[in-house]
Amino acid sequence: MYFIGIDAGTTNCKICLFTLPDFTLVSKYSFVTPKINFGDTSDFDVEKLWDGIMTGMRETVKAAGDPAEIKHISVASVGEAGVLTDAEGNIKGPVMTWYDTRTKEISEAVIKKTGRQKIYNITGLPAHSNYSLNKILWLKENIKEYPENGKWLCMAEYIAYKFTGIRKAEFSLASRTMALDIKNKKWSEDILKDVQLERGLFSEPAESGEITGTVSRETAQAAGMSETTTVSTAGHDHMCGSVAAGLYDEGGILNSTGTTEGLLFLKKEPGLNDDFFKFNFSNGIHVLKDFYTIYSSLPSAGYSVEWYKEKFDVSDEEFNRITEKLYEKIMQKEYEPKADGIFIPHLRGSGPPRRSIESKALFYGITERTTKEELLLIIFQGLCFELKNLLNSIEELTEHKFAEIKVIGAACKNKLWLKLKADILGRDIAVYEIDEAVSKGAAILGAYKNGYIKDFKIAEKSGEIRKVTPDKKASEYYNKIFTTLYKPFYDFKADIEDKV
Repeated sequence: MYFIGIDAGTTNCKICLFTLPDFTLVSKYSFVTPKINFGDTSDFDVEKLWDGIMTGMRETVKAAGDPAEIKHISVASVGEAGVLTDAEGNIKGPVMTWYDTRTKEISEAVIKKTGRQKIYNITGLPAHSNYSLNKILWLKENIKEYPENGKWLCMAEYIAYKFTGIRKAEFSLASRTMALDIKNKKWSEDILKDVQLERGLFSEPAESGEITGTVSRETAQAAGMSETTTVSTAGHDHMCGSVAAGLYDEGGILNSTGTTEGLLFLKKEPGLNDDFFKFNFSNGIHVLKDFYTIYSSLPSAGYSVEWYKEKFDVSDEEFNRITEKLYEKIMQKEYEPKADGIFIPHLRGSGPPRRSIESKALFYGITERTTKEELLLIIFQGLCFELKNLLNSIEELTEHKFAEIKVIGAACKNKLWLKLKADILGRDIAVYEIDEAVSKGAAILGAYKNGYIKDFKIAEKSGEIRKVTPDKKASEYYNKIFTTLYKPFYDFKADIEDKV
């Protein structure tokens, strides 16, 4: 029997076919997530996205052979982004990317009316324009035919709806809307009253992997699928990936890398006190029942790399050659660790501990002699310093030092990035070389929730983990650079931006 995990990401969408008992990847169909970019605005082209998913499903069914052997499809996606539909399911208005900034003024109005502290106390989220609530309010103000009986579906929920014709919310995505009472796990009447939105706009939240429905006849015929295949929303992509990487309980921490990157750890109760609020940490509901997440996202990780490749016309082949050369250089016994410059990677604003959509990137130390190779090393170092700043804040708050950082995603394929993470963080890096961790986590959650497997702890038995250890000399050097250069520049820049 087979299980499908779909990962609708910022950059790419993947449809992955897995088989029991260890969820071996049988086939993968991937395509670039279609977007509509105009000036400073960025929307997901959801109609083309669905067309791509249907094309991928036809290929995936062929790989499975017997459509009836595909037992379940589980969908993960980016958070915050979503689709407003009317009662018939028609899309109303643009589907803004999670990072689109059109909602900035709306967000400021919500903060002024409700207050940051109240928003955090109820939703567990530091008020920010990215969250779904602000996108909905923008649509209400700016589209001509705002549907009175409309429904909001986060991205993965919408894809599950397209498969089944049934609307259901999912807790991990609902907790990224800024409209959910996180402690009581229900939509907040108080928040919705403040912003004058109807409770009926949101579907009832379900647990990750809980069946939404079976594949509709129309969709089954279009993709050659079986109408007996069940479908669920797995949830937020980083949360799903954490399951594939073995983050099952309190005590561990996950670095999920991709277009963005973040640090994720689990708690039995949400962190809603003043210290969590001060550090701008985002609470969420985990895809595993009975756990909450503390998740802190840095908006530019893999995106900084893509920015570098685009601005300096570096092909994938040249990029791989440069990174391999840099890696070989820093691994030489006689190599003296060196930071020729500082890069603060706020190309799309900043994450915690001083979160701001208005924050800008900063380069220091660049000269006329700086080469493309040296600049790339500075960028990777900057990403790791930014992560160290976030990790320090988490450890200060929790009074717990994490000896090991689990890593999934894009960084796992880049030896240079991993080595710099180990040296700059000064921690062991556990590299989970899982092909498509998010899709795999989604498939595992769907299979587990619906009784096909009794044990979701697949990653612990897979042998897909390797360790990267820090070099003591390099760690001491980078810690000095972090303390004397990176952190002062970070704080100085943030103080100036606060005054502008």
